[in-house]
Amino acid sequence: MIPTTAASFFWPTLCMSALLLGGGVGFQVTQALKPTTVIFNVSGDGLLPDVEQAMNKYEKARQNGTPYEKALSVDEMINVSYRLFESESDTWTRGVGSSFAAGLVNQGIFSTTVHQGDRFFEESVSSSSFVSLYDRMFEQGGFTDTYWGGNDDYANHPKVTYSNQEYKEMMGRTVSSALIYVVTQKSLILEESPSGKRKTGIYPTNDGFEVEAELSPVYGTFNYKKQMQTISSLKYQPTFDYCHLTVTLDKQLNLIRMETKESYIAVTGAGVGSSAVGSLTTLYYHEAPPFGFPEVGTKLPDYPDSL
Repeated sequence: MIPTTAASFFWPTLCMSALLLGGGVGFQVTQALKPTTVIFNVSGDGLLPDVEQAMNKYEKARQNGTPYEKALSVDEMINVSYRLFESESDTWTRGVGSSFAAGLVNQGIFSTTVHQGDRFFEESVSSSSFVSLYDRMFEQGGFTDTYWGGNDDYANHPKVTYSNQEYKEMMGRTVSSALIYVVTQKSLILEESPSGKRKTGIYPTNDGFEVEAELSPVYGTFNYKKQMQTISSLKYQPTFDYCHLTVTLDKQLNLIRMETKESYIAVTGAGVGSSAVGSLTTLYYHEAPPFGFPEVGTKLPDYPDSL
């Protein structure tokens, strides 16, 4: 039986709405030039993880009693834990974080996801005293319904339906995909930690593992940047200085929590660039949520200030 303790999870959505404010409130922003764009041929560049191979190594270690930290690398352990989470029939997650734009505005970031059978739900909220985004997405079968707006009256937001592939092209992942970051040997920084967090590695604890992953600002975030550009209507995809994941697992590699720390520069549609520092903590629950599967207008429990 998988424990029902909260577990940090989820496809984070650190929206950069605060950057949309431009320079009108005294921000220290600059007129940004177009950043260098890197185009990837994903299948040819070998950027995507071989999750099936990692799962085979996990199953062999589980059957033979081999310690997982000896059988799996950092990227394999993270990808296995997310595949295990995705394979459960009833799960939910909750995320709370913030993004500081230009060092002045604190944009609150909140997320909830629910997986029930073949239905998937995601809520992504980015809110401050200056600007707010309230988005809900529902995936079932081959399609995703979106309800995007500026307040929590979701039932009156315009409904737009995309094929799952169309949605993935815009957002970098589908609603049913539990991890938007690309975690592979190629995307990990091993010897340095620009974020200031512990270096990439597997750190056993009394209850399981803490897995630290310092990601390449280019290779680890290329899907995530699609999502950020779409949500905040940015002129270009953001440029990252660093991106770090801390994934907490139990002894069976079930997700408990994930903490992200990141720094980036974004350029608004008006061509104004600003730096931002973001963090998000997500908890993972291995059970159906107490509030059931949400409808479009369902009021979810209030978000706490922190997790």
